[in-house]
Amino acid sequence: MLPRSDITRGTCLKPSLIRKTHRWLGLIAALQLLIWTASGLFFSIVPINDVRGTHLLQAPPALRLDHVRLISPSSLVSKHQELAVVGLGKVELQQRLYTPVYIVKQADKLSVYHAETAEKLSPLTETEALSIAANSTRLPPLSATWVTEVSQGSEYRNSELPAWKIELKGIDETNLWVGANTGKVSAIRTNTWRLYDFLWSLHIMDYVDRDNFNSWLLRAFALLGVITVGSGLALFFISAKQRKRGSTQP
Repeated sequence: MLPRSDITRGTCLKPSLIRKTHRWLGLIAALQLLIWTASGLFFSIVPINDVRGTHLLQAPPALRLDHVRLISPSSLVSKHQELAVVGLGKVELQQRLYTPVYIVKQADKLSVYHAETAEKLSPLTETEALSIAANSTRLPPLSATWVTEVSQGSEYRNSELPAWKIELKGIDETNLWVGANTGKVSAIRTNTWRLYDFLWSLHIMDYVDRDNFNSWLLRAFALLGVITVGSGLALFFISAKQRKRGSTQP
């Protein structure tokens, strides 16, 4: 039979290894776990409509069907033969400022045609973009900037280009983005949205594109968190068992 001291050393080896592993894993995982918790708290507190800025938008005046004399898509094709191969699902009837338009999507290109005359329209002018902003928001527009490309991580992502970036009056540094061809309000960005977006990048650990939920970095830290919690639970039960065993020994 082994001496009691050998038995003690043998039983303490496994908890010691788990404890050491838990300590170092916890140290590595602690910062990201704190970020997940803090960012999740922010997401749960701030109303999503405040983040999206929808409270700053208003519905612009809409044309009624009895106010316009629309031509048919067939008439549009008769004047622009290049549209004959376009699928029906690629054509939209919309309103651009005070003009009814057909918006045609061909690959990555947008073309806009007057829905009463079939005239192909140029992108919005600065004056037209400012008018759309004035009609679409509760804040007065201050200036407009023509944008043809954006960098990775920009506040304006995966939306229509070229576009007009319109600065609005207010304390939240609000920008309204309007598609230069379609005239649609593509995005509204405030400091609240920018903070949310930054915390979101930390939360999902995609620091550039900020939309990838499946990165190996996120998976690795999620697994690390599970292992850290699991090792902590194992230590709790092993320590409890040792204390109980020690209290029953003579």
